[in-house]
Amino acid sequence: MGKHLWGPLIILMLFCVSCGDGSPVTGTDPSIADEDAVTTDELLELDDDPLPDADTRFDLFIAALKKDLAESDAYGVSTAVIKDGAIIFAAAYGSKDPEGTTPLTPDTLMQIGSTTKQMTAAGLLRKVEAGTLALDDTLEELLPSLEFARDASWDDALTPHLLLSHQGGFYDWIPWNGPPDDTELADNTYGVYDELYYLMNPPGAFWNYSNPNFVLAGLITETLDTRKWPDIMREDLFVPLGMDRTFLRKSEVEKDGDYALSFGLGIDDLQSGESGPVTMEMMPDPGWGRPAGLVWTTPTQMLKWARFLMEGDPAVLADDLREKMVEEQVDTLYGMGTVHYGYGIFVERGYLSEAGEWYEVPVWEHGGNTLSFTNILYVFPEQDFAVAICSSAYHTDFSHSLDAAVTSLAGLPAPVIDAPVYTIDPARFDNHIGTYYDPNNVGMLIVTREGDQLLVEAPDLAGYGLSVTPQLTAISSDIFYLYIDGTPYDITFIRTGEEGPSTYLRQRAFVATRVEDEMASRRAPSRAAIERWLSHARLDQIPLHLSPRP
Repeated sequence: MGKHLWGPLIILMLFCVSCGDGSPVTGTDPSIADEDAVTTDELLELDDDPLPDADTRFDLFIAALKKDLAESDAYGVSTAVIKDGAIIFAAAYGSKDPEGTTPLTPDTLMQIGSTTKQMTAAGLLRKVEAGTLALDDTLEELLPSLEFARDASWDDALTPHLLLSHQGGFYDWIPWNGPPDDTELADNTYGVYDELYYLMNPPGAFWNYSNPNFVLAGLITETLDTRKWPDIMREDLFVPLGMDRTFLRKSEVEKDGDYALSFGLGIDDLQSGESGPVTMEMMPDPGWGRPAGLVWTTPTQMLKWARFLMEGDPAVLADDLREKMVEEQVDTLYGMGTVHYGYGIFVERGYLSEAGEWYEVPVWEHGGNTLSFTNILYVFPEQDFAVAICSSAYHTDFSHSLDAAVTSLAGLPAPVIDAPVYTIDPARFDNHIGTYYDPNNVGMLIVTREGDQLLVEAPDLAGYGLSVTPQLTAISSDIFYLYIDGTPYDITFIRTGEEGPSTYLRQRAFVATRVEDEMASRRAPSRAAIERWLSHARLDQIPLHLSPRP
C-alpha cells in the first residue's frame, strides 16, 4: 500500500517455528536454521516433548502471515503461539528497518499499543489487593488534587471500576508530541487535562472506549506508591512474570538495542499527517500516555502474560482480582450481546471465523495501535491457547493470519450451527427519532423517519461545508453508519431504561444527548473541534463484527 494522509490534527485517540524440539528460531523463516539464533528451549523453557521432523501444522498460519505482511506497510511481523502451557511456534518475517538489511527476529522489541491496558488494570488491582483503595472509591478520594474545571462534580462520580471498564465518559485524547518525563503523568493531568478536557456523558452511562480512563488508572496507581508508574509495572508485574524484556520508556528500549523501526507517523509528521518511515529518534514517547498503550515487548513475552491470565500467579495478583479482569463488566453494545469488556480486555462469548463459523467458547482479546505499530493478542482459556501478533506499521490487518492460527491450531470444538447475527427491526426505529445535541464536537443532529429508514440532518456540520448523507445505514436496530463526506462513522442509539426513547447517540469521538427541541440558542462547536473529532474517528473506527479490536 502507498502512503496515507491522516489529517493535520494528530493529537490522536488511539490507543492490537516448530519449537518443541528446541530447533533454532530464525529471523526470517523457521525452516532455516541460524547458528546465532536463540533456541526456543532457551528462550521459553519448554518441555522436551519433540515434534515430528516434518511438522506441517503451521503451514496455513505461515502462509497467511507472509500474505498479510506483503499486503501491508509493515517492514516485518513477529508472532508466537501457546498451546497447552507451552510455546509451540515463534517466528518473525521481514526486517527491522525500512532498508530491509536487518532481519526481524522473535526477540525484537515492538510496541503493543492498547494491549497495554490490561497490564495497567492489573497494576491498579494490586493496590486493591493491598487494601489501599476499593474499586468503588471516587477520584475525589483517590486524587484529591484533581478538580475538573468544566464540572467539579465529575471526580465525585468517577471510580476505578468505571475507568478500567471504559465507562468514564471521557473525550479521547493522547498528546503524542508530549515529553517523555515520568513526571508528565501527574503534571499533564493537573496542569492541562483537568483544565481543558471533559466528559461527553455522565460516568457509568454506557461503555465508550477512551484512553484517558487508563491514564488516570495509572496515575492512581502511582499516587498510592512511592515509585514512578513505569517502575511499578516493571518491578511488580513484568519481572515477576518473566517478562524481563518488557519496557515502557523509549530510553530503556534504546538501551536494550534490539528493536524494530516502523512505518507511520513520527513526531515531525504530526502536523502534516503524512506517514512514512519512523526512526527511533522520531518515535513519540509521551510520558502521559504510557498507561494507555506504550509497552514495548515481544510476542513470546506477551504469551507469558497470556499464561498469567489463564493460570494466575498469586505472587503477582490474587486470583479473585485476576478473574475480575476477564469477567463481563459491561456490555459494549457490539456483537449482538456477545462482546463485553472486562478490566482492560474484551471478554467475548465466542469466535466467528472468516468462514462464518461460530465457535461458542470464551475469548479474551485486545488489539492495539500506536502511530506506527499494530498488535493482536487473543486468548482461548478453555483451549489453553493464545496467539500474539506484532507488526511494524499503523493499523495493519493481520486478521487473516489470526484466523488461520485460531482455526488450525487452537483445537476448537465443533462450530454452532446458528451464529449470532445483527437483526434490524424497523419497529424500534421510532425510539431513535428526535433531536440530539453535542456542544463540543458535532453540534445538532436531527433524526427523523421515512418508511423503514432513519434520516439525519446535521446543520452544524453542514454549516462548515461538510456533506452529510441523509440516510443512516442500519447495521442493527440500534447501530447505524453515519456518512460524512463519504466516510462511514458507526453510531449507536442508547436508552437509559428498558423502555422509552433513546437518550444518547454515541460515537467513540462524540456523544450527542437527546434534547426537547432544536434549541435555537444553542452553542455550535468550533470548526477546529469538528475537524479534530473527524480526524480521530477516521483513524479509530471499531469494526462492526463479533470481535472489535480498537
